[in-house]
Amino acid sequence: MKFQAAGKNKKIVGTVLASALIIGSLGTITAFAANNSDAVQKGALISVPAAADASDAPVAAQGTIQYSKDVYSRTDGSQNMTTERWYNPETKDNRSDTKEYSADHQLLSYQSTYYVNGGNDLIIVQRDLSGNPVNGKIIKRADNPDIFKKYDLGNLDFSALKDFYKDSSWTSVGSEQAPDGKILNKVMQSYQSYISDTTQANMQLIEFLDQDTGLPVKEELYEDSTGQFKLFSTDTSELNYVADDGSIFNTDGISLTPFQTQTAFNGK
Repeated sequence: MKFQAAGKNKKIVGTVLASALIIGSLGTITAFAANNSDAVQKGALISVPAAADASDAPVAAQGTIQYSKDVYSRTDGSQNMTTERWYNPETKDNRSDTKEYSADHQLLSYQSTYYVNGGNDLIIVQRDLSGNPVNGKIIKRADNPDIFKKYDLGNLDFSALKDFYKDSSWTSVGSEQAPDGKILNKVMQSYQSYISDTTQANMQLIEFLDQDTGLPVKEELYEDSTGQFKLFSTDTSELNYVADDGSIFNTDGISLTPFQTQTAFNGK
């Protein structure tokens, strides 16, 4: 999963709450962060000049809502997730849906996270396996400002994602042609991370960027805890624009329980 450091990775930029809050109950956020072995970046080791600008894309021909879909899996089968995100650049409303799957691709959980009302309301909805809402919690910025400060999503626009990959912590490692004919430019970061509670490894994160858009198509994460790099996880990305029929950010009809304690987020 593309967790590196806050503000330093597209998953943090785009869906930190979709991945941290959505897994299980509110009380699991600390355990989830601790158990995601590619979540802690110790510091980039490579520094090169930023890449050249790419053209703006995808073109917003289908609508004005920015949509992304990431399919993540670890090579050992221990974690498999699909995350979809919708972002309105005008209102800054954001919704992320995360589905967690077993190693044999059976759906285990399905939850949605909404950042709405000018970023002042955080709504977490648990859904059944068919996608129907079961229950939900709403967190108000006025009641829990520290939560919003800690998990500020920052700029979620596609342009910010492109700029992220121009950061000097990335180095170019060539290019390749995708099956659909697209040229993918490869950039890499190297760092150290814990892949278990006690095992620290050298990591190499390779992003494959569409040459025409500068946006990610897939990711490969390699770990070296034994003296040889091996594939740790993969993540494929789809980004485009969609139209809003009024239902994307709408939580009307879902029973929402106010959440006013910070215990779960403080790890107490």
